[in-house]
Amino acid sequence: MAFDVTALPAYTEQNAMGLIVEAVAQGVLSELANIQDGVKGPTTINVLDTDVVFQAGGCTRSADGSTVLTQRTITPGSIGVFEDLCMADLEAKYTAVMLRQGITNELEEIPFAELYFNLKIAKIRKEIAISDWQGDLTSLNANLNKYDGLIALIDASATSVNGNTSGTTVAQGITSGAIGSTGNVLDLMTDMVAVIPEDIQDADDLKLFVGNDTFLKYQQSIFSNNLFHYISEGQTRRMPLVGFPNVEVVASVGLTGTNRMFLMRANNIYIGVDLNDEESDVQSWYDPNERIYKVSIAFRRGINVAFPTEIVQFTLVP
Repeated sequence: MAFDVTALPAYTEQNAMGLIVEAVAQGVLSELANIQDGVKGPTTINVLDTDVVFQAGGCTRSADGSTVLTQRTITPGSIGVFEDLCMADLEAKYTAVMLRQGITNELEEIPFAELYFNLKIAKIRKEIAISDWQGDLTSLNANLNKYDGLIALIDASATSVNGNTSGTTVAQGITSGAIGSTGNVLDLMTDMVAVIPEDIQDADDLKLFVGNDTFLKYQQSIFSNNLFHYISEGQTRRMPLVGFPNVEVVASVGLTGTNRMFLMRANNIYIGVDLNDEESDVQSWYDPNERIYKVSIAFRRGINVAFPTEIVQFTLVP
C-alpha cells in the first residue's frame, strides 16, 4: 500500500506573495498616484469638469455654463515572470554546501530563498518603474511592450503644455552648474513652473518628475550655488524646487536617460492594478514529477492621466 497523492497539486510556498504585492503596488509613482485596484481590462478614469458664468442678479434668470463628463482609459497589461530552477546545477559549485542533505531533499528548496526573492522583487520593481514611464505597446523590448507608459500617453494626447520655452536643443542638453554659468538645469525647471496652467498653480501636490541623471544634476547645482537649505534631510529621491516650495522634484529611474521632465499634480496620475485575486498567480513550489523548483509570478498593471492639459512636459529640441 502507498499514499495516492495524484489528485493533489504540487506543494506551493506562498512566502513570496507579500513581496510581489509590495513590488506591484509600491514604488515612487505608486506612493504618489491614485491606485485603482481590481483592474482586469480597460478601465475608465471618469472625469468631471464644469465652468462658472457670472450673471447680473435680479428677478429673472438665464441658464449659462456647462458641465462636461469625459473619460480616459487605463489599459492594463498582463505580465508574467516564470523561472525553473534545478538545484542539481549547484552540486559542482561552491553552492553545494548550501544544499539540504539527501539527493532528493536538496532539490526541494532554494538554499538562498530569501536572497533570491528579494533580488527578484527588486528587479521587478525597477522594470515596473521604467515601464510606467517608457512603456510602449509597439516596442520590441519585452519589458516595455506590455502597456503604454506615461511618456507615450502624454505625447499621444498632444494637449500638454510645452515647458521648453527657451528652445533648448539636444546639443545643449540638460547640464548642472552655478547660476550664471553654462549649467541650465535650474533655469529649465524654473521655465517649466512659469507655464503651469493657472488652474493648478496653487496645488499642493505638484511634482516635477525627472530621471535619476537629471536629479543628480539638480543636486549638483544646489551644491554649486550653496543652496543647502533646500536639501531634505533623510530624503534622497525627492527635494523641493529652488524658489518654489509647493513644487517637489522627484527622481524616477523610468525617466533616466530620456532627457524628459514632466510637471503635474500627483493626483492626476492613475495606476491600475489587480491584486485582489492574484494569490494563485504568485507561487513557488517544488514539482516532484519534473524534480524542478518552479517560480511563477503574474500580475496586471496599467497607467494613465486624467487631465493631459494640466501637464507641463519638457522635451529637448532636435
